[in-house]
Amino acid sequence: MTIEQIGRKQIKIPKYITSGKNIQTGINRGTKWLMMLKKKYGIYENFGEGVSSKIRDKYINSSSYTDEMNKRRNLLQNFDEWRYRYN
Repeated sequence: MTIEQIGRKQIKIPKYITSGKNIQTGINRGTKWLMMLKKKYGIYENFGEGVSSKIRDKYINSSSYTDEMNKRRNLLQNFDEWRYRYN
């Protein structure tokens, strides 16, 4: 179970975020879910860290450095940069 920590509140990350077959679907769903959390709770420390971790665990093989896996890493890096700057 992966959670998103918002202050003292813990919110379970929905399974649908990583239920798609490709990483772009997971990133799109994660982005929408995080934008909804921002409207409800505001920005908090480590915003989106749980979502990023869940996407990484599902779609990235840490021991593979094929072109496809490197593309996935790049997409996740772009998502991480977005969540760092989002306000």
